[in-house]
Amino acid sequence: MSQVVLGLDVGRARIGIARADSDSTLAFGRGVVERRGTRLDVEAVRAIAEREGATLLVVGLPRTTRGEDSPQTRLVRAFATALEGAGLSVALEDERFSTVLSERRLRDAARPASRRRDKGAVDEASAVVILESYLARQAERPSTPAEED
Repeated sequence: MSQVVLGLDVGRARIGIARADSDSTLAFGRGVVERRGTRLDVEAVRAIAEREGATLLVVGLPRTTRGEDSPQTRLVRAFATALEGAGLSVALEDERFSTVLSERRLRDAARPASRRRDKGAVDEASAVVILESYLARQAERPSTPAEED
């Protein structure tokens, strides 16, 4: 049974949002939330999750190229914990190269240069990359007999 999943690229200024069905490997951008403080940001994300009917939030976890935590990693983990505290289900997804991939996708797409430089567009595209990465890993995972029922 397919469920709605949201991908989040949590930055200091904005949160990029993407949406997908759990039985797909394609995600679609849903815009950005301008950061206004953790409590307000959590409420904004919860409202989007309710509107979209999402049952899971996949939060991109920014790690160093060595796979280590950074100060931004700790901020994102704290935000993910705040989302869980608001009753939302959260999964973390390594996002080490999502910005590079999203900028490449935007550059290769038939979009005006001004849209490719738009930070919100990059954040939204990064959320798409994060969510598609998560979905691809889930699709590769062998199912158990209980999941097949």
